[in-house]
Amino acid sequence: MARSPTSAARLRAVAEAKRVHRALDLEKRATETGGQVDIFEAVVELDIALIFKPLDSALGFCLPAPLRGIMVTTQRSLHIQRFTAAHELGHVILEHKGSIDKEQQILARDPFSGSKGDIQEIQAEAFAAEFLLPRWLYIHHAKAQEWGTGHLRNPDTVYQLSLRMGASYTATCWGLAGHQFLSRADVEILRKAKVTQLKTSAGKTFKPENSWADVWRFTRKDSGSKVSGNPDDLLRFDLDEMVDSGYYWDLSDLDRAGYEVLADESDFSREPLVYGSPARRTVIARPPGRGSAEIRLHERQVADSEGDDEVDLQLRVVLDGKEDKGLSRTELRRRGIQR
Repeated sequence: MARSPTSAARLRAVAEAKRVHRALDLEKRATETGGQVDIFEAVVELDIALIFKPLDSALGFCLPAPLRGIMVTTQRSLHIQRFTAAHELGHVILEHKGSIDKEQQILARDPFSGSKGDIQEIQAEAFAAEFLLPRWLYIHHAKAQEWGTGHLRNPDTVYQLSLRMGASYTATCWGLAGHQFLSRADVEILRKAKVTQLKTSAGKTFKPENSWADVWRFTRKDSGSKVSGNPDDLLRFDLDEMVDSGYYWDLSDLDRAGYEVLADESDFSREPLVYGSPARRTVIARPPGRGSAEIRLHERQVADSEGDDEVDLQLRVVLDGKEDKGLSRTELRRRGIQR
């Protein structure tokens, strides 16, 4: 049976996204350096002009060959900037005519579905989804966190997955169905969850100061990761601690990095209550603002306050937030310019 023009167009877009992944070795780079596909770096490496401006009537637009340029708004959050840039890159790679893209053209429908409409826009959506949310990236994070299918049906888990992938909660849900990790019915249930409530659940009684900021939850499984987020994000650490054996978590690195500890609580598992079982220590911290830091948390014995060089949880935290007006941070670094 012959494919429909829409289906054939989507398949071509997906194939092009995979081709660029291979050309830039993005699977290896993303899984080794934080678990996100760096769209802005990819655009720079493809020698395509990228600039950010405070657009009001559009999320972004592209200029066709021979100019090959992309413009993205500064008026929206980082994950929307990322998806917009990937959408515009799709237009450029697929050699579409110039395009001005509004919100209803980029964020309003499932890019993994066989939806109908303008072929050029369907292709750009499919390219962006495959480029930023490939199947291998879901697998990478699921393995690292030991998340199975049951975990992925939990909205709190999917919210944390979306942060690690650098995408919106909704787009991450769409990808779970598109890559057939979950059924469409499961994903429709997930999409009913309110992100504001998921943030409240993760932060307990604490909320980010801005509505677009997020709440990250970390455990030992995140050690060695790079976190890319917003300067107003909150960081929550869930740490198993053998208090009865004389062990405690040394959090002094948070203080040295200028983080404000908002909560530091311990609780024991009571199902069943077993003497000597580890306590779950929950720490919620607010970063000092935009910038990066190396966070190293150690579990030490009380009798050995200095400890050794072993690091139990290490994170590189980069909280630069959305891109500002002008060139991307990647391009500025390439030119040796400090913003």
